[in-house]
Amino acid sequence: MRADGARAAAQARLAQQAGRPDPETGHITLLSIGFGVLALALVLVVAAASSVYLERKQLLALADGVAADAADAIDLDRYYDAEHDDGLPLSDASVRAAVADHLAASPAAAGFADLRVAEPTGSADGRTAQVTLTARARPAVVPWVLAPWSDGFAITATVTARAD
Repeated sequence: MRADGARAAAQARLAQQAGRPDPETGHITLLSIGFGVLALALVLVVAAASSVYLERKQLLALADGVAADAADAIDLDRYYDAEHDDGLPLSDASVRAAVADHLAASPAAAGFADLRVAEPTGSADGRTAQVTLTARARPAVVPWVLAPWSDGFAITATVTARAD
């Protein structure tokens, strides 16, 4: 008998609730959509930041190669001058010429947008070649968060190599 009373009470509650909607209906769907949009935005921002980081690492690798090549570019006038008997002499002009030649011949240099040689590029002490390269890195994926930077980020790499 008690089971019949509980069943009747449950049926009465269901009949009463049938007339009005449940206030909790649809909240999980809205919350799931919000978290999905947030996760997608986060993935796009991380992908964009990673592509800029990887492009900077490629620029640094290119600058390493250019600086190593420039460290071997001796200034022949200073080399054959009797007053400068201090090993392999470098000059600003010889370093800049070596950098220009290396970048013109390098296929890796063609992969960068707005690649330029910046200051300080040269040799301050006659033994160390310093090379500074700048380029523009454009994010692989440009979500609405990065729209102000859709034209790209300026990246710079400065490398020194010693001639011995």
